[in-house]
Amino acid sequence: MWNSERGKIIMSQKLILPINQCRVTASYKNPNYHREFGYRHYGCDFTDLNKKDKTIWASGNGTVVETGWSDSCGNVVIVVYPSCELVNGKVMDLTVRYYHLEKIIAKKGQKVTKDTRLGYYGSTGASTGDHLHFEVDTDCDYYIYTPQIGKNSGILRTGVDTTLNPLDCIWIKPTKPDYQSFHLSGYDTVENRKPKSL
Repeated sequence: MWNSERGKIIMSQKLILPINQCRVTASYKNPNYHREFGYRHYGCDFTDLNKKDKTIWASGNGTVVETGWSDSCGNVVIVVYPSCELVNGKVMDLTVRYYHLEKIIAKKGQKVTKDTRLGYYGSTGASTGDHLHFEVDTDCDYYIYTPQIGKNSGILRTGVDTTLNPLDCIWIKPTKPDYQSFHLSGYDTVENRKPKSL
């Protein structure tokens, strides 16, 4: 893809699921979630289908820009991914925030690929059970700002909504070595839609 501002060809990438056998338990801005919990949900909640592998993988080539603690979101990892191709064909840089980790493995400043372990999902912070909150944002400059929290909390700051639906930004990689799959939980907080496959 030609970038006229930079005057060079840049390769876009397609981000893949953060959990290989992924099960979605809550969708982006789902009205039923808002009715049940009393606030808007700015990401997707994921678990492992069989609840045996809590590994969270990076979704592509990027840089870990922040890790740390938030009372609301627990253990947090934030990665900026450049030149991401969305489902609609648009290419843009994206910030992905990963919340409620049981353990963080990634280090701030680390370069990551889809084969990099970021950590393990859990139930840290304001959480009702083990899961990964996966939040995609178009703001790559002020990446610690999120609309998900009502007040500043640890490393995170409350911000305006510049998020996207993660299902419009990630892809399923069903081929080896990842063998990814995506499963709907059937909860009324889940949108009846799956990401596209590569």
